[in-house]
This record gives sequence, C-alpha cells and structure tokens, in this order.
Amino acid sequence: FPSHDRSQEKHASSIVANEDNTRDLKKTLTSVDKEEQERQKSISEIEFERLVHDYGKIVADADYNTTFEFTNTGKKPLLIYDVKTSCGCTVPTWNKNPIPAGAKERIQVTFHPKAHQLGEEVKTVTVLSNTNPGMTVLQIKAEVSPPKIK
Repeated sequence: FPSHDRSQEKHASSIVANEDNTRDLKKTLTSVDKEEQERQKSISEIEFERLVHDYGKIVADADYNTTFEFTNTGKKPLLIYDVKTSCGCTVPTWNKNPIPAGAKERIQVTFHPKAHQLGEEVKTVTVLSNTNPGMTVLQIKAEVSPPKIK
C-alpha cells in the first residue's frame, strides 16, 4: 500500500468573528433585508376559479382547450412572470402585462396528446408570479384513447 502523507492534506479553515467581518456581514444582511422589504411591497395575490380541469374521455392527436380564470385579489398589480408546463404537449398563453388590483384575467391552455400518450394523462401548468407563495400549480387531466382510424 502506498504511504499516506498527511502533511499534504488540506484542512478546512474556520472563520473567526472579528470587527471587520462582523461589520461586512451586518451590511450584507441589511442589504438583503432592504431588498426583501421592497419585494414585500410589490407582492400581490391571485385567486383561481379552479385549479384542475378534467377533459374526461378524449382522443389522441387533437387539440383540446381550456381556460383557467383568475382574479388579482391583491392591492398591487399582479405580474405573471412565466407559465411552465410539464410536457411539450401542453401550451399556455397568458397576458404578460401587469394585471391591476381587482381585475380578472385568464390563462388559456391547449393540450394535444400524442398517439403514444394513452390512458390517464395528468399534466401540470405552473404559474410564477409576484405572490406569496410565488408559484401556483394548475392541473389538467384526461383519459386518452387512440385516434380513430379513417
């Protein structure tokens, strides 16, 4: 066995609190705290009429549309930063402009199951916004049958 020279090992160094690094840490924490206070000032609220849409029994290789309606129930403009889906077969469209307090809006979702996506399908639509929490997960479901042969 090769000999092991422990003198070459690197040891983790510890940081000892001193006036300089304590002052730097307090500055950083103060800065982070100010950013969080600013973020909290722009937080809004979102309320969806429903979180799940069940298409029921559908046939593969066709478009199916649904709309998730919501209201900005906060006092600040609502910003939808992004809407992500769990599959390329699900495509959302939404208003990318600020939504005023009290206003209603919608996210339209088109689901196009492929011929190999048969049986029970469940997909998620994740809405990222200036709310707390900053993410709302919507869901679409369907029982997909093979396309009809012409």
